[in-house]
Amino acid sequence: MALYQRWRCLRLQGLQACRLHTAVVSTPPRWLAERLGLFEELWAAQVKRLASMAQKEPRTIKISLPGGQKIDAVAWNTTPYQLARQISSTLADTAVAAQVNGEPYDLERPLETDSDLRFLTFDSPEGKAVFWHSSTHVLGAAAEQFLGAVLCRGPSTEYGFYHDFFLGKERTIRGSELPVLERICQELTAAARPFRRLEASRDQLRQLFKDNPFKLHLIEERVTGPTATVYGCGTLVDLCQGPHLRHTGQIGGLKLLSAEYAHRGFSEVKTPTLFSTKLWEQSGHWEHYQEDMFAVQPPGSDRPPSSQSDDSTRHITDTLALKPMNCPAHCLMFAHRPRSWRELPLRLADFGALHRAEASGGLGGLTRLRCFQQDDAHIFCTTDQLEAEIQSCLDFLRSVYAVLGFSFRLALSTRPSGFLGDPCLWDQAEQVLKQALKEFGEPWDLNSGDGAFYGPKIDVHLHDALGRPHQCGTIQLDFQLPLRFDLQYKGPLWLSPFQVVVIPVGSEQEEYAKEAQQSLRAAGLVSDLDADSGLTLSRRIRRAQLAHYNFQFVVGQKEQSKRTVNIRTRDNRRLGEWDLSEAVQRLVELQNTRVPNAEEIF
Repeated sequence: MALYQRWRCLRLQGLQACRLHTAVVSTPPRWLAERLGLFEELWAAQVKRLASMAQKEPRTIKISLPGGQKIDAVAWNTTPYQLARQISSTLADTAVAAQVNGEPYDLERPLETDSDLRFLTFDSPEGKAVFWHSSTHVLGAAAEQFLGAVLCRGPSTEYGFYHDFFLGKERTIRGSELPVLERICQELTAAARPFRRLEASRDQLRQLFKDNPFKLHLIEERVTGPTATVYGCGTLVDLCQGPHLRHTGQIGGLKLLSAEYAHRGFSEVKTPTLFSTKLWEQSGHWEHYQEDMFAVQPPGSDRPPSSQSDDSTRHITDTLALKPMNCPAHCLMFAHRPRSWRELPLRLADFGALHRAEASGGLGGLTRLRCFQQDDAHIFCTTDQLEAEIQSCLDFLRSVYAVLGFSFRLALSTRPSGFLGDPCLWDQAEQVLKQALKEFGEPWDLNSGDGAFYGPKIDVHLHDALGRPHQCGTIQLDFQLPLRFDLQYKGPLWLSPFQVVVIPVGSEQEEYAKEAQQSLRAAGLVSDLDADSGLTLSRRIRRAQLAHYNFQFVVGQKEQSKRTVNIRTRDNRRLGEWDLSEAVQRLVELQNTRVPNAEEIF
């Protein structure tokens, strides 16, 4: 998805709020080249001046980071970005700007004195403001080049930005011109143009903006000191306090995913970093994944964490673990209140930090780290919505990788040894993924036995510049967590793909149970039969409730002799014994009237 389209998807105010008046400009205006030439002269002089200062004063300064850590740096030489790279490649990639002694600061601006340093990412309001304001410069540069626009205000807002332009009276923009503006924005982000900060005197500012009455007015009204900051980016030169991103390439990379998630109906959420190990036991991760998790103890505890215990099935109540993934936390968010069928599919996206105790020999690049952030999302949906959601996920992957210039190869990873759950559910899940891959139309491979312990998955392999494959994105289908966390929703009978299941008490009632099932189907109701003699009656009833059958018709010897059924709901409400034909007729009435609470009013 192209840059301008991503802005539009977020309902930003960009072009629509600008009230653009324009005509096509075949060549950039004369003042654009003159202004850029003057900026380059001033920039070269500043670079020379700073280099001289760094050579004359090569003193060591102390940089204090959050948490009390101190790092040595060199005055007028070391930049916040260089320090971010020393700390973590992930931090260097995700930081958008810095705060130095509480003031906003460009990542590429050299530090001058002992400082308190904090890095800003898009997760913070300050980081969002830096990102969106940097985006206005891309739009402004495109408007100047293509439209000959005179730039006015271009601030960030809570959810994006807008830019005011002026081109003179009686000029309007045609829809056919918007793709050209979009293409120029794409070219600017693809070129990764640096944002360069220049300190200019009042006289220099007047010279730079002598053709822009709006900027000249700002200089006279708001520039009270001897100098003010100007930022250059490509051909754009603008009066601005900053800070900005390091370069325009970060605009396409950092928030492409957030924009796509918002466009596709996901809600961005944040979950805690630490959870009790009880949660990981409930989800099954502790049994299968504890060796790859960091277990920690709260202050005051003198006992070793349970990951060091000889008995891996026992845990200490106060032991916590850093989250290696978000799935259990998202399950808790889903289950924190009753859910309606109207809320499904519920899509949650999370960009929080994850921690995994990877073996040192397995670490490498950006795909195998002990601490990292990923675009992690969970979709809670009904069975009949499943295939459409998988198709949407595949389309999501293709659109994002197309923008980033990646080619990819898909693989279906199926049931491994030591899997959780019912093999029948695994077979069903794998069939859904196979069908989605066939309809997607891209080639794919089969990785037998390489699925996660909780479900099959579609793995996405990218190739780096050397042609080496890396497993990156993945679409995982999980039937186990909803069962383990008892995730339920209120679903009307007429929408349900699992309306009724008939359960015979013993093999002697199977024929009558089949008759009951046929009666339901003849009336247009969705019905199944569970005559699994390998499970007790209570286990089969529980299985039906977990599968969200609206009703269970239980038939024993008494019901068979009287041609009745004993009815329960998925919430385990016992509705008692009903005549079979009357029960079928009642369900038909509830289905035809499309009531939202059939189980309550049956």
